[in-house]
Amino acid sequence: MSSVKEIQSVKNACLLLEELARQQPAGVSDLARSTGIDKSAVHRLAVTLHSAGWLRRTGDGRWYLAPGLVSVLREPASASLRESARPFLEAARDATGETAMLVVPDGDRLMIADAAESRHTLRVAVPVGSAMPAKSSSALRAIASRLPEERLEPWRRVDPELTDEVLRITRYRGWGLNDNEVADGTRAVGAALRAEDGTPVAALVVVGPSTRFGSDLIPRHGALVARLADDWGER
Repeated sequence: MSSVKEIQSVKNACLLLEELARQQPAGVSDLARSTGIDKSAVHRLAVTLHSAGWLRRTGDGRWYLAPGLVSVLREPASASLRESARPFLEAARDATGETAMLVVPDGDRLMIADAAESRHTLRVAVPVGSAMPAKSSSALRAIASRLPEERLEPWRRVDPELTDEVLRITRYRGWGLNDNEVADGTRAVGAALRAEDGTPVAALVVVGPSTRFGSDLIPRHGALVARLADDWGER
């Protein structure tokens, strides 16, 4: 057994971060109950982690992991995700002729982790590594449709249109739709990539100019991304 003493405050901070990763956003009282740490100690830890840039606070006083911290923690997993998703992006691009994107949630943002761009001269070009508009996006609708109710609130603040009906329809058909809502003249369909436990970790999205990606192609392209997302989960 090691003779080095543990630093209890550091251990408690780790417990707090682990619990926030499971139930964010969460208030001090909820975190104290779930971790067994004294409520005043939880508050001090949260304030300290906030000043270090690791936590952020909602308008109603609850805490969640800062996007910067999430990015650092997820980088190795993101690299693996990009590698595993690449063949499916290319398959989606080749089957539809349109740009295919891998979109990952990062805090309260959506990031473009990878893309297989359309070979058409007229195409939707996407900047890999940048944030994309989340409101009304097919990616957010696909991801949110697979989240438990307690994890939806942060995304509903981003997009109040994530109604129960929108999520029900998206979950039923297996893909989300953006029909000229994010940018005029573009359509997109997206399906959630899910881990073994069903947790959505990303979205596979096909996006193109609506002059070529007509409304008649929405069901076909939607079914395609849903099938590819299922195939990714079974790889």
